[in-house]
Amino acid sequence: MTEPFMLHQVDELVTRSHSDGITDLTAAALIEQHGRFLEPNMTRAWSLPTGPVLPGETVGDGLHRILAKGFGYSDAEITGFLGTIDTDDSATRTFVFAISTGQPDGICRDGQSPHRWIDNITISDLVPGINPVLRTYYATDHD
Repeated sequence: MTEPFMLHQVDELVTRSHSDGITDLTAAALIEQHGRFLEPNMTRAWSLPTGPVLPGETVGDGLHRILAKGFGYSDAEITGFLGTIDTDDSATRTFVFAISTGQPDGICRDGQSPHRWIDNITISDLVPGINPVLRTYYATDHD
């Protein structure tokens, strides 16, 4: 379950994002199983499971919608807030969360979403801005 402090912290960062001139918010999931991270192929580019936060949604609600509808993880639980990543043009800010899910490989069920499970070195090379997020992930307990 998401801790109230974490939700409050994210809400403050959303408010600050708008003050910083950020026009679009996205939510992303860092899903790790057996030392490997889920990386879907989204629009011909490898990335974290991510998507836009819609008007009227909180970042957490947006992430749950994205994971359930786009990736088949209806039972995803946010276990921690890991940080933000801004796009090169500074118009979009992505809020990255650690996710726990009871489905060991839910995205594989339908076979409709190309994906792979990659190690931390590969994800570090392929996902821009991920290194501070990974440091935060490894500094927290994920048992």
